Amino acid sequence: MEVTNVFGSVILIHIFIYCFDRYLKRNNSQRYLNFLSVTPIQIDFMSLRWTTSLFNKKISNWATRKKKKLCWWYSLGTMITILLCIPSLILLASTAVVSFENIRQHKNEEAILQPVVPGVNLPSTDLPYYLITLLVCTIVHETGHALASVSEQIPLISFGLIVWLVLPAAFVELPTKDVTSLSPWKQLKIYCAGVWHNIVLSIVAFFIVTSLPILLMPLFQTGVGVSVLNLDGYSVGGYHDFQIGDQLTGVNGCRVTEDNTWERCLAAILHASSSGFCVNNAYLSSVVANDQLGCCNNSELSQSHLCFLSSSDSISRNRYCLRAREVSESSTAWCSNHQDCFHNQSCLKPLFHSELENETDSSRLILIQRKNAASIIFVGHPDEIYRSVSVSNYVPRTFIGPKYVNVIFHLMWYLFSFSAGLAVLNLVPCIYMDGQYIVGALTEMVFEGCESGSMKRQAQRALIFSGTSLVIVNIAFGLLSLFL
Repeated sequence: MEVTNVFGSVILIHIFIYCFDRYLKRNNSQRYLNFLSVTPIQIDFMSLRWTTSLFNKKISNWATRKKKKLCWWYSLGTMITILLCIPSLILLASTAVVSFENIRQHKNEEAILQPVVPGVNLPSTDLPYYLITLLVCTIVHETGHALASVSEQIPLISFGLIVWLVLPAAFVELPTKDVTSLSPWKQLKIYCAGVWHNIVLSIVAFFIVTSLPILLMPLFQTGVGVSVLNLDGYSVGGYHDFQIGDQLTGVNGCRVTEDNTWERCLAAILHASSSGFCVNNAYLSSVVANDQLGCCNNSELSQSHLCFLSSSDSISRNRYCLRAREVSESSTAWCSNHQDCFHNQSCLKPLFHSELENETDSSRLILIQRKNAASIIFVGHPDEIYRSVSVSNYVPRTFIGPKYVNVIFHLMWYLFSFSAGLAVLNLVPCIYMDGQYIVGALTEMVFEGCESGSMKRQAQRALIFSGTSLVIVNIAFGLLSLFL
């Protein structure tokens, strides 16, 4: 199902729930009111909110027992977080510059930080990873605030989850007056705790991602090609012989060692001119050249044969109707013209029907090398293979496939990326973000003892205005670079 259809359905469901909630409340449905009193769910337009205080006692008891360790842990986190404030601002500023240059020069360079839009720069198949990552990152973030506040003798009011459209997030409610009554340093420990937890989560996730090849070495090998994960999205018109579990080692002579080289090899085929095969002239002499007959005129023979165009010094340019596998197995090397072949050879290049009619065509004859199996011959657009064939870096040594390893890898990579991004955004002094409160506590410490309160307020407003503007500019430029 398309992403737009999914979001359209979600919006309709939210509207129905909201209208149904308002209808039952307006009619004083006692059964529904009893349900709401037992289940702490708040229904707003396009959002659902659930709050509870069930975890308050357990968190408080655990934090009390670990008070000294938590005090040390959050003191360390606060110092690291403060040190990362300036680098985060520099990173956001450089990202804004890159996005602006992409818009101005119509380039497509990927920025370090950019908005994620499902269906645009987030594949619809990755949407579950995205939603799970958002939920985990916000739970870890809010748990940091909760533990830090309890360690400073600030009680929790509640813990909860909110779903806006389909986007889940966690939150904690703290008594604001109690927090602001603390010293600036203790406030900083509470405000920085969420960012600190996101930093740690991103480090742990990155460690798992980089350690997976070592941890899974007895079961999988890496750097020796890619393994076909699934063909569920395979809906192309080209001929193919892909099988789940195939170990792919090359594409048209381009060596494949991992998914990045797999993508580069397919891209190279698309951007390069059509490649041909060096075949012996003796082989061609045994075949009758076809100028007017056979598959070169899109006859029934074209279902099993391809039209090839030969070029050499000794044989004139002729068309041949041949089986692609027979040509590839007779070939000694790849070529772009006859000069790439030996003197007794010709460069035989596939000629597609649209090219015969002088039409532009990006179809290619693609040979994909497999280990312990014949090469796959594919006729079509390279992008069809890239979009439809899912591959994994992990090639099985046993009967165990890489499906679940791929799930773990993707989830850890999303956790690393999103947790680090959330940390950066909360470090910037942006309104409604942790950075706003971090700046407030820092200015209290810097201007402590200063008689002029106006200078402190002006510094806070200037920093928050600058940080908020920087975030807005990044989001605007990022979205424009995606859609323009």
